[in-house]
Amino acid sequence: MALRLMMKPPLSSSKGLLFFYLVVLFSCSQSINAQTNQTNATTDPSEVRALISIFQQWDLQAPDTWNISGEPCSGTALTTSFSEFEDPSNNPAIRCDCSFNASTVCHITSLRVFGLDKRGVIPEEILELPYLDFLKIDKNFFSGPLPAFIGNLSKLGLLP
Repeated sequence: MALRLMMKPPLSSSKGLLFFYLVVLFSCSQSINAQTNQTNATTDPSEVRALISIFQQWDLQAPDTWNISGEPCSGTALTTSFSEFEDPSNNPAIRCDCSFNASTVCHITSLRVFGLDKRGVIPEEILELPYLDFLKIDKNFFSGPLPAFIGNLSKLGLLP
């Protein structure tokens, strides 16, 4: 009789094991879903055009660390770490927020072109980055006064 009881697991431990497996399965599916959403997010096309135009006017190239596979809001552009954004090897740099439209759309929120000896003017295309809240373009050789249109960037909180 004792042998028979040992071979048949109690019903409550079977339910516990089933519950554990369901929790693990649910957690894995949520993780995969989150990764899929992030990889499916794309940068707003008007912001991509503006960024390309700005970079052409300032003769800049996007570093390989954030412009992965032609998608500007990728790689280090998705960082939340300010120190990574400010890293000298990540210059020029952008930061993006990909939480729009159920995490399918990214907007450029920060632009840094720091100390690269760039010349010219601040182009009006910068207005096509309406989510820009940080713009760091000092230690360059831009000419003319600060354009009045910068005041139209309503989210801009810091212009060092």
